[in-house]
Amino acid sequence: MPPPLPMPEPASLIAIAAAIFAAALIRGFTGFGFALAAVPLLGFSLPPSQCVPLAVALQFCASLSDLPRARRTCHWPSLRWLVAGTAIGSPLGVAALAAASPDVARLGIALVCGCGTVALLRGFRFAGLPRGSATLAVGVTAGLCNGLAAMPGPPVVAYYLATPLSPQQGRASLLVFFLATSIASAVSLATAGLFGVFLAIPVIVGIPLIVAGSRLGEALLRLGAGRGHRALSILLLCTVAVTSVVQAVSDLLGHTL
Repeated sequence: MPPPLPMPEPASLIAIAAAIFAAALIRGFTGFGFALAAVPLLGFSLPPSQCVPLAVALQFCASLSDLPRARRTCHWPSLRWLVAGTAIGSPLGVAALAAASPDVARLGIALVCGCGTVALLRGFRFAGLPRGSATLAVGVTAGLCNGLAAMPGPPVVAYYLATPLSPQQGRASLLVFFLATSIASAVSLATAGLFGVFLAIPVIVGIPLIVAGSRLGEALLRLGAGRGHRALSILLLCTVAVTSVVQAVSDLLGHTL
């Protein structure tokens, strides 16, 4: 088990609070993107070993808070296939990671994000809701991404953006999907001993902030009647693709020098 880490200083807590609230706004508007925004921002105040567990813990708490409302709006038929596919694909992704380098895994994630982003930018949409087998395949792809790089979101986000479901229904479905994946991530982190007392104060400070930020983001989505939801979601997918490529190439160059 890693040694205990020091509690953050008061000045760091202010920066942590600002990072959490900003990432929560994105999450509330789009239904995803909290960890994508929070982990780099938290990295200015916390070591990496604390950023990811904190983001997972807050995502889990906020998802539980959202569940009573999201379950009334989300699209359960697709969620069942997606979660089942993710459960199938995650062990396969872990096995692939054992055989491939992390750099190759990141490039694979970038390829998935890039293909999805290009298709959405070209206006791709499903004529109707995909069949269960097609949705299961998307879930398996999400599971592979989860096992390879702990990033199950991009295939599922692209899936919901391409369906005829409303932004509100797609957002609610993503919130429920990420609750399921955050439970799996929390179990893995706890097993690895990465949850500790050092997270107590940031989590206590962060819970009301992520809930308030998510509520505000959701209110902005309703106020704008869904306008901007698709554009911001595609932008976040593109960001995942670009950062994955940059990190993979940087690590590959570092290994060769």
